[in-house]
Amino acid sequence: MSEDYISEESFKGQLDAESLLIMHMNRLSIYRDSDIKRYCSGIETLMIMCPRNIREKAFTRLTDLKLQRAHYSNVTPEMLITYDDLVIYINELLEKAHMIWKTKTIKIFE
Repeated sequence: MSEDYISEESFKGQLDAESLLIMHMNRLSIYRDSDIKRYCSGIETLMIMCPRNIREKAFTRLTDLKLQRAHYSNVTPEMLITYDDLVIYINELLEKAHMIWKTKTIKIFE
C-alpha cells in the first residue's frame, strides 16, 4: 500500500516569473483605461516576459495582425481592438500553460 501525499511546486530563491506576469497584467488593465500608448507598449513588454514558447507565438501573432513593434504613437480605435485581440490571445496561451486561471483538482479515494 502506497502512502498518499500532496506535492507542491514552489520557487525557492528564484525569480517568481508568474507573479511578475500577473503584476504586469494588472498594470496593463490600468493602462487600457488611462494611457493607450503605455497599454500597447506594455503588451510588448508582457510578450517579452513570457516563457519562450508563448513569446514566440505571441510575436508571430503580432506580425500576423500587421502590428509593428514600438509603433504605437498613433493608435486608432481599430488598432486598439487589434491590440486587445493580441492580449486575449496571450491570455489564452498563458491559461493553456496553467500560468493563469489555475484550477486545482482534488482526488478523493473512498
